[in-house]
Amino acid sequence: MPAHSLLQRSTPFLRSAITPLVVTAALTSAACSDATTSGSRRAVTVSLTTQAQANAPAAIRSQSDITISVGAHSLVITKAQLVARRIELAPASASSCAGTAEAGDDNVSDGCAEVEVGPTLLDLPLDATTKTSISASVPAGSYRGLELRIGPVTSGNRNSVQFVASHPEFKNASVRVEGTFDGKPFVFVGAVDTRIEAVFTSPITVDASSPNVTVAIDISNWFSDGSGGTLDPSNSANASRISANIASSFHAFEDDDHDGHDDHR
Repeated sequence: MPAHSLLQRSTPFLRSAITPLVVTAALTSAACSDATTSGSRRAVTVSLTTQAQANAPAAIRSQSDITISVGAHSLVITKAQLVARRIELAPASASSCAGTAEAGDDNVSDGCAEVEVGPTLLDLPLDATTKTSISASVPAGSYRGLELRIGPVTSGNRNSVQFVASHPEFKNASVRVEGTFDGKPFVFVGAVDTRIEAVFTSPITVDASSPNVTVAIDISNWFSDGSGGTLDPSNSANASRISANIASSFHAFEDDDHDGHDDHR
Protein backbone atom coordinates (compact mmCIF):
# COMPACT_ATOMS: atom_id res chain seq x y z
CA MET A 1 0.00 0.00 0.00
CA PRO A 2 1.66 3.20 -1.13
CA ALA A 3 2.13 6.12 1.22
CA HIS A 4 2.80 9.71 0.26
CA SER A 5 3.79 12.75 2.28
CA LEU A 6 4.19 16.47 1.83
CA LEU A 7 5.39 19.29 4.06
CA GLN A 8 3.19 22.35 3.74
CA ARG A 9 4.23 25.66 5.25
CA SER A 10 1.23 27.91 5.74
CA THR A 11 0.90 31.57 6.57
CA PRO A 12 0.94 32.24 10.35
CA PHE A 13 -2.87 32.26 10.61
CA LEU A 14 -5.81 31.55 8.36
CA ARG A 15 -8.54 33.90 9.56
CA SER A 16 -12.01 32.76 8.56
CA ALA A 17 -14.48 30.07 9.41
CA ILE A 18 -11.58 27.64 8.96
CA THR A 19 -10.14 26.62 12.28
CA PRO A 20 -8.33 23.96 14.26
CA LEU A 21 -7.91 23.41 17.91
CA VAL A 22 -5.16 23.90 20.49
CA VAL A 23 -5.41 24.93 24.19
CA THR A 24 -3.11 24.91 27.30
CA ALA A 25 -3.38 26.15 30.86
CA ALA A 26 -0.57 28.55 31.77
CA LEU A 27 -1.33 32.21 31.13
CA THR A 28 0.72 35.33 31.61
CA SER A 29 -0.53 37.61 34.35
CA ALA A 30 -1.80 40.12 31.78
CA ALA A 31 -3.81 37.50 29.91
CA CYS A 32 -5.09 36.08 33.16
CA SER A 33 -6.58 39.42 34.19
CA ASP A 34 -8.22 39.64 30.77
CA ALA A 35 -9.77 36.17 30.78
CA THR A 36 -10.88 36.00 34.39
CA THR A 37 -11.43 38.24 37.38
CA SER A 38 -11.30 35.59 40.07
CA GLY A 39 -8.45 33.32 39.03
CA SER A 40 -10.87 30.37 39.12
CA ARG A 41 -10.65 27.56 36.60
CA ARG A 42 -13.57 25.95 34.82
CA ALA A 43 -14.11 22.90 32.65
CA VAL A 44 -14.27 23.07 28.86
CA THR A 45 -14.46 20.26 26.33
CA VAL A 46 -13.36 20.08 22.69
CA SER A 47 -15.24 17.75 20.37
CA LEU A 48 -14.68 16.60 16.79
CA THR A 49 -17.16 15.89 14.02
CA THR A 50 -16.94 15.11 10.32
CA GLN A 51 -20.66 15.38 9.66
CA ALA A 52 -21.65 17.54 6.70
CA GLN A 53 -21.90 21.27 7.36
CA ALA A 54 -23.87 23.72 5.22
CA ASN A 55 -21.77 23.64 2.04
CA ALA A 56 -20.16 20.22 2.28
CA PRO A 57 -20.89 17.61 -0.43
CA ALA A 58 -22.96 14.59 0.44
CA ALA A 59 -21.17 11.42 1.47
CA ILE A 60 -22.49 7.95 2.22
CA ARG A 61 -21.61 6.89 5.77
CA SER A 62 -21.66 3.61 7.59
CA GLN A 63 -20.79 3.02 11.22
CA SER A 64 -17.10 2.85 10.40
CA ASP A 65 -16.32 4.61 7.11
CA ILE A 66 -17.16 7.32 4.59
CA THR A 67 -17.76 6.63 0.90
CA ILE A 68 -17.34 9.55 -1.51
CA SER A 69 -18.52 8.96 -5.08
CA VAL A 70 -17.78 12.01 -7.21
CA GLY A 71 -17.31 11.77 -10.95
CA ALA A 72 -16.09 8.40 -12.20
CA HIS A 73 -14.30 7.35 -9.00
CA SER A 74 -15.26 5.96 -5.61
CA LEU A 75 -13.17 6.67 -2.52
CA VAL A 76 -13.76 5.01 0.86
CA ILE A 77 -12.16 6.43 4.02
CA THR A 78 -11.92 3.82 6.78
CA LYS A 79 -9.61 5.70 9.19
CA ALA A 80 -8.40 9.28 9.52
CA GLN A 81 -6.01 10.70 12.14
CA LEU A 82 -4.39 14.09 12.77
CA VAL A 83 -1.58 15.25 15.06
CA ALA A 84 -2.43 18.41 17.02
CA ARG A 85 0.75 20.16 18.21
CA ARG A 86 -1.16 22.67 20.33
CA ILE A 87 -4.79 23.71 20.97
CA GLU A 88 -5.47 27.11 22.49
CA LEU A 89 -8.38 29.39 23.36
CA ALA A 90 -7.82 33.09 22.62
CA PRO A 91 -9.15 35.53 25.25
CA ALA A 92 -11.75 38.01 23.98
CA SER A 93 -9.24 40.88 23.82
CA ALA A 94 -6.36 38.90 22.28
CA SER A 95 -5.53 39.43 18.62
CA SER A 96 -4.02 35.97 18.22
CA CYS A 97 -2.18 33.17 20.00
CA ALA A 98 1.05 33.45 18.04
CA GLY A 99 3.78 31.95 20.20
CA THR A 100 7.45 32.29 19.35
CA ALA A 101 8.47 28.68 19.97
CA GLU A 102 7.25 26.19 17.40
CA ALA A 103 9.01 22.83 17.58
CA GLY A 104 6.54 21.01 19.82
CA ASP A 105 7.81 23.00 22.80
CA ASP A 106 6.72 21.79 26.20
CA ASN A 107 6.30 25.15 27.90
CA VAL A 108 5.15 28.22 25.99
CA SER A 109 3.19 31.12 27.47
CA ASP A 110 1.75 33.33 24.73
CA GLY A 111 -1.25 34.85 26.54
CA CYS A 112 -3.77 32.20 25.52
CA ALA A 113 -5.41 29.40 27.50
CA GLU A 114 -3.98 26.03 26.63
CA VAL A 115 -6.58 23.31 26.19
CA GLU A 116 -4.02 20.75 25.14
CA VAL A 117 -0.24 20.81 24.74
CA GLY A 118 0.71 18.37 22.01
CA PRO A 119 1.53 16.28 20.35
CA THR A 120 -1.96 14.81 20.62
CA LEU A 121 -3.32 12.18 18.24
CA LEU A 122 -6.87 12.92 17.11
CA ASP A 123 -8.96 10.04 15.73
CA LEU A 124 -11.65 11.58 13.56
CA PRO A 125 -15.18 10.14 13.93
CA LEU A 126 -16.35 8.96 10.51
CA ASP A 127 -19.97 8.18 11.42
CA ALA A 128 -21.33 11.76 11.58
CA THR A 129 -21.36 11.74 15.38
CA THR A 130 -19.82 14.46 17.55
CA LYS A 131 -17.05 12.92 19.65
CA THR A 132 -15.70 14.63 22.76
CA SER A 133 -11.94 14.24 22.39
CA ILE A 134 -10.45 16.60 24.99
CA SER A 135 -11.54 17.73 28.46
CA ALA A 136 -9.56 20.50 30.12
CA SER A 137 -9.62 23.10 32.86
CA VAL A 138 -9.00 26.72 31.81
CA PRO A 139 -9.34 30.14 33.48
CA ALA A 140 -12.95 31.30 33.64
CA GLY A 141 -13.70 34.12 31.24
CA SER A 142 -14.64 35.07 27.70
CA TYR A 143 -12.86 33.66 24.65
CA ARG A 144 -13.04 34.87 21.06
CA GLY A 145 -11.69 31.89 19.17
CA LEU A 146 -9.82 28.62 19.03
CA GLU A 147 -6.37 28.18 17.54
CA LEU A 148 -5.10 24.82 16.38
CA ARG A 149 -1.60 23.88 15.32
CA ILE A 150 -1.45 20.81 13.10
CA GLY A 151 2.11 19.68 12.48
CA PRO A 152 4.51 16.77 12.21
CA VAL A 153 6.47 15.60 15.23
CA THR A 154 10.10 16.54 14.61
CA SER A 155 11.62 17.85 17.84
CA GLY A 156 13.33 15.87 20.58
CA ASN A 157 11.60 17.24 23.68
CA ARG A 158 10.04 14.86 26.18
CA ASN A 159 6.47 15.13 24.85
CA SER A 160 7.58 14.45 21.27
CA VAL A 161 9.81 11.53 22.25
CA GLN A 162 6.96 9.93 24.20
CA PHE A 163 4.51 10.53 21.35
CA VAL A 164 6.73 8.95 18.67
CA ALA A 165 7.46 6.00 20.95
CA SER A 166 3.72 5.38 21.23
CA HIS A 167 2.93 6.22 17.58
CA PRO A 168 6.01 5.50 15.44
CA GLU A 169 3.96 5.78 12.24
CA PHE A 170 3.61 9.53 12.94
CA LYS A 171 7.31 10.37 13.09
CA ASN A 172 7.66 13.45 10.83
CA ALA A 173 3.98 13.16 9.88
CA SER A 174 0.76 14.86 10.97
CA VAL A 175 -1.94 13.22 8.84
CA ARG A 176 -2.69 9.57 8.14
CA VAL A 177 -5.68 8.32 6.15
CA GLU A 178 -6.53 4.72 5.29
CA GLY A 179 -9.09 3.52 2.78
CA THR A 180 -9.66 2.38 -0.78
CA PHE A 181 -9.73 4.21 -4.12
CA ASP A 182 -11.72 2.40 -6.81
CA GLY A 183 -11.39 -0.72 -4.68
CA LYS A 184 -7.60 -0.53 -4.25
CA PRO A 185 -6.25 -0.01 -0.69
CA PHE A 186 -4.26 3.15 0.04
CA VAL A 187 -2.52 4.83 2.95
CA PHE A 188 -2.05 8.60 2.62
CA VAL A 189 0.55 10.10 4.96
CA GLY A 190 1.10 13.85 5.02
CA ALA A 191 3.30 16.28 6.90
CA VAL A 192 0.80 19.12 6.78
CA ASP A 193 2.15 21.98 8.92
CA THR A 194 -0.36 24.73 9.53
CA ARG A 195 -1.74 26.96 12.29
CA ILE A 196 -5.42 27.74 11.99
CA GLU A 197 -7.45 30.31 13.88
CA ALA A 198 -11.20 29.98 14.22
CA VAL A 199 -13.09 33.07 15.32
CA PHE A 200 -16.37 32.24 17.02
CA THR A 201 -19.58 33.88 15.80
CA SER A 202 -19.98 35.16 19.36
CA PRO A 203 -17.39 34.91 22.17
CA ILE A 204 -17.89 31.89 24.40
CA THR A 205 -17.99 32.17 28.17
CA VAL A 206 -16.20 29.57 30.24
CA ASP A 207 -18.02 29.48 33.57
CA ALA A 208 -19.92 27.01 35.69
CA SER A 209 -21.86 25.84 32.63
CA SER A 210 -18.79 24.05 31.17
CA PRO A 211 -19.12 24.91 27.46
CA ASN A 212 -18.12 22.67 24.56
CA VAL A 213 -16.26 23.74 21.43
CA THR A 214 -16.72 21.51 18.39
CA VAL A 215 -14.24 21.39 15.54
CA ALA A 216 -15.90 20.30 12.31
CA ILE A 217 -13.55 18.76 9.74
CA ASP A 218 -14.72 18.81 6.13
CA ILE A 219 -13.20 15.42 5.37
CA SER A 220 -15.43 14.95 2.31
CA ASN A 221 -13.36 17.59 0.50
CA TRP A 222 -9.91 16.29 1.41
CA PHE A 223 -9.61 14.40 -1.87
CA SER A 224 -11.52 16.82 -4.12
CA ASP A 225 -9.83 18.15 -7.26
CA GLY A 226 -11.95 21.31 -7.08
CA SER A 227 -13.59 20.58 -10.42
CA GLY A 228 -16.09 17.89 -9.52
CA GLY A 229 -13.61 15.02 -9.49
CA THR A 230 -11.84 12.89 -6.90
CA LEU A 231 -8.05 12.76 -6.41
CA ASP A 232 -6.26 9.42 -6.23
CA PRO A 233 -4.46 9.40 -2.83
CA SER A 234 -1.91 6.88 -4.11
CA ASN A 235 -0.70 9.28 -6.83
CA SER A 236 2.15 11.40 -5.45
CA ALA A 237 1.30 14.17 -7.94
CA ASN A 238 -1.88 14.80 -5.93
CA ALA A 239 -0.18 15.12 -2.53
CA SER A 240 0.16 18.90 -2.63
CA ARG A 241 -3.51 19.51 -3.45
CA ILE A 242 -4.71 16.97 -0.87
CA SER A 243 -2.56 18.55 1.85
CA ALA A 244 -3.89 22.02 0.97
CA ASN A 245 -7.45 20.69 1.17
CA ILE A 246 -6.74 19.23 4.62
CA ALA A 247 -5.22 22.48 5.90
CA SER A 248 -8.37 24.42 4.96
CA SER A 249 -10.95 21.95 6.25
CA PHE A 250 -11.45 23.07 9.88
CA HIS A 251 -14.29 25.11 11.38
CA ALA A 252 -14.71 25.66 15.15
CA PHE A 253 -17.76 26.89 17.05
CA GLU A 254 -19.58 26.73 20.38
CA ASP A 255 -21.66 23.57 20.53
CA ASP A 256 -22.91 23.04 24.07
CA ASP A 257 -25.55 20.50 23.02
CA HIS A 258 -22.94 18.39 21.16
CA ASP A 259 -25.04 18.15 18.00
CA GLY A 260 -22.21 19.10 15.65
CA HIS A 261 -23.67 22.49 14.69
CA ASP A 262 -23.03 26.08 15.81
CA ASP A 263 -25.27 27.06 18.74
CA HIS A 264 -25.46 30.63 17.40
CA ARG A 265 -26.75 29.78 13.92
